[in-house]
Amino acid sequence: MDEAGTERTPLVIAAEINRIKQQTCEIMLTNALEIGRRLKEAKDLLPHGEWGKWLVDSVSYSQRTANKLMQLFKEYGDEQLAAGTGEGRSNSPAQANLTYYQALLLLGIPEDEREKFILAHDVENMTTRELERAVKERQSPPEKEQPPVTPQSNPPGNIQIEYQTVVKSNNTKSRPKTAASQAFTEKYAERCTACCQKIADAFQELLESLGQLARLDPAVKEKCSQDASGLAEYMVERLKEWPPVPTTNMMTVKTYSTHERW
Repeated sequence: MDEAGTERTPLVIAAEINRIKQQTCEIMLTNALEIGRRLKEAKDLLPHGEWGKWLVDSVSYSQRTANKLMQLFKEYGDEQLAAGTGEGRSNSPAQANLTYYQALLLLGIPEDEREKFILAHDVENMTTRELERAVKERQSPPEKEQPPVTPQSNPPGNIQIEYQTVVKSNNTKSRPKTAASQAFTEKYAERCTACCQKIADAFQELLESLGQLARLDPAVKEKCSQDASGLAEYMVERLKEWPPVPTTNMMTVKTYSTHERW
């Protein structure tokens, strides 16, 4: 690359930085696959029950991190490593230029559908957040379209149809408790606690990874840190507004969330 003969403009510099970032993430994927291959080899050799201890003592990995790396190798290793690194490193054109983060997110797409998904969504030019959103949409079953609700005029006879306007209260009241509702409350409270613990564990792994990246490649660490911060901000905003208030096209009815009804 002859940078000396190129006019230095912010646009040129940005292009160079983005190209280096892309190359760095591709190298990260190749290295992750190599690590995953060796982790699988070590696991097959270790006696039963020694795997977790070996991970912590020998390579400072949690089992969750090791499983992710081995899964990456299982899903991508044969193709990505067959032709080595660099241009044409994969036998699949669609997967040739995947970065580490893209490959990780695409684990959520079935292997037999992954290449078609990559081509249909132009994954190479998507941001991490855009790809994450596309994968989630692919995983979610399509919602059935609900027919529009329109107020009906009063039919003939003595039947009267009235629409009651329910005013939302600022004081949220709990639904009257029954044995069944209490059981469901405990069930979902336990589920929330378990989810929080998973998030806390994942956050600890994130901090450990960022610490290693800060030593190995500060630029990549900064990029990963920004991605994580963006995801955290998104989660905080979603928690503030969840659950959403449903809407209706009936102008005479004010809707309310189920938790506000009682």
